[in-house]
Amino acid sequence: MANHKPKHAGIESTGGSWTSPVHGLAFSGPFSRDATARGFTLIELLVVIFIISIVTSVALLSVGRNENKRLESFTNELVQMVTLAEEQAMLQPVVLGLSLGENSYQFSSYHAVVDKNVNPWMPFKDRVLGAHNIPNDIQVSVVMNGKLSSDSDDNNDDPKEKAKNNIPQIVISTNGDVTPFTIYIGKRGQKPRYVINGDADGNVTSRLLS
Repeated sequence: MANHKPKHAGIESTGGSWTSPVHGLAFSGPFSRDATARGFTLIELLVVIFIISIVTSVALLSVGRNENKRLESFTNELVQMVTLAEEQAMLQPVVLGLSLGENSYQFSSYHAVVDKNVNPWMPFKDRVLGAHNIPNDIQVSVVMNGKLSSDSDDNNDDPKEKAKNNIPQIVISTNGDVTPFTIYIGKRGQKPRYVINGDADGNVTSRLLS
């Protein structure tokens, strides 16, 4: 009795090669069992590393753009607040002041007092000219007359002493004139990215540092 091998319409494997049912073509290389068992090739690994490097670069660029955007927004906000205070000083009219500390900035109005132990500067309590927090990762430096101005209020825990010593660095007169100033803004611990300049005539401008 003759032995007959069943014929299959599918692909037939012969050793390390694959025989196609179409025209009896034999394939080897990446279709062989030896090729599939050896894993990723060097080229494939390089492609994966290249893709990972691109994704990482895009992520870092996105983070850098977001940080710069926050610095730009804070700079524009501070310029607008000073301009608003100038308009407020002329409309009331009243002398206003701006105190910039490490963690916040505050506008106040001047009121003449008889007692020398009482601070004539009264801080605003409203949401517009009241205290504004400075983000922890943003550093603000004020330069007055070519010297760096430091606010000691943030280092004093006594509320009465803080109120008495809260003398603003920048004074805004009733005609819109201001104490000339330069404010540097940047990421804490790094070089400033933006600068705000205030002229004596009340002109306040900002620009990006190179």
